Amino acid sequence: MSTSAAGEATPARFSWLQIWLIGAGFLGVQVVFTTYNAFLPLLYREFLDSRLLIGALMGTDNLIGLLLIPVVGAWSDRIRSRLGRRLPFMLVAVPVAALTFAGIPYAATMLWTLILVEVVFTAAMHAYRGPVISLMPDHTPPERRSTANGIINLMGGIGTLIAFGGLSLLYDIDPRLTFGIGAAILAATLLIVWRAADRHPPYVDDDAGGGSARPVRDALAGVRLLASRPNRGQLYVLGAMAVYFIGFAGLDAMFPLYGVEELGLTEGRAAFILTFFAGSFILLALVAGMLGTRFGKIPVMLTGLAILPVLFLSAVPVRSPALIAALFVGGGFAWGLVNVQALPLVADLGGRDRIGFYVGMYYLFTMAGQMLGPAVLGGAMDLLGNQGLFVGGAAAFLGGLVLLRAGQRRLGADPEDLARRQVGELDEAAHVAGPRAD
Repeated sequence: MSTSAAGEATPARFSWLQIWLIGAGFLGVQVVFTTYNAFLPLLYREFLDSRLLIGALMGTDNLIGLLLIPVVGAWSDRIRSRLGRRLPFMLVAVPVAALTFAGIPYAATMLWTLILVEVVFTAAMHAYRGPVISLMPDHTPPERRSTANGIINLMGGIGTLIAFGGLSLLYDIDPRLTFGIGAAILAATLLIVWRAADRHPPYVDDDAGGGSARPVRDALAGVRLLASRPNRGQLYVLGAMAVYFIGFAGLDAMFPLYGVEELGLTEGRAAFILTFFAGSFILLALVAGMLGTRFGKIPVMLTGLAILPVLFLSAVPVRSPALIAALFVGGGFAWGLVNVQALPLVADLGGRDRIGFYVGMYYLFTMAGQMLGPAVLGGAMDLLGNQGLFVGGAAAFLGGLVLLRAGQRRLGADPEDLARRQVGELDEAAHVAGPRAD
């Protein structure tokens, strides 16, 4: 790890206001992705009858994220420019994402044009997502990252609330309003982040990699290291995140169909019900970050993962929108306990010069869960009826709990201590791998 002793000993500047402003980037991400996940199944329903196929299409376009995010994360660790590491990616990706997002309703006249536009949109968003999330640990010391990520998730929750509580209601008037306003919000949040972020933030090493950008080699070396036996605990933790995101992403994508067909709601009102999940998540985000700092990230996550299956199974016999909304309030609280801790837990493993790589790994595994979630829960709905949405979601959260507990036992140490050892191992693995074509 190429950090000077003086750099370790001298406290760097830290600003909570800056973290709030950087969180605007995640707000924009959540506005567009929440809208996308809520309404694309309804657009696909015009062309397809099978819930499994709709869910598969909702997940398949995220395949590019699985391939792109780890490479962009590793690349942004190595690149050096006058704009720093993360901002160059953001300046290219966001305009493309905003234009294609606004164009989704216009592309929905044919299935192939809809698929084409949304693939370009998701590729641009995944190129943006890793770098903008990496800005939080870049600007935050490890001991404050749980609370800082509570702020980031609070901002993301506000974005989700804007999508469900505002843009979803516009959908019943004109879908072009929903997607057009969402695109404008995404562009505006980029301007806020641009003004707020340091070009060379204090908790990332500017000399890492000597300015050599070899993203594919670096990403592959890190993946090989994670697969080795000494790092099995980290792999279990990341695997748990993939599994429990099946439950969350499946609910996010497939509940509007459930609301229309089982609860008799309009398309916009069905998506609006998810506002109760998002709203309670917002209320708990900061508290969840403080709980993670006080009791430890993994114990707090395990508590949330134990609560969520109970709530999901309780929803199976319910046919009242009001009761579903009440259960979603509890679900949002429990999801906050899980999700607020996850990124800091993974980022702690990145030291000062591999934050982008580990954030990339976080998104690699969670995107795998998001890719599978709509198809898995859609398949459960085909097999068990629409109530399969909640049965499959409960099973996913239980699976995540089991894997996270196994990872906790394997780690057996504070993740920050493991991180300091792994930074040197990752550099050695990249050196042994030798030159590869990127």
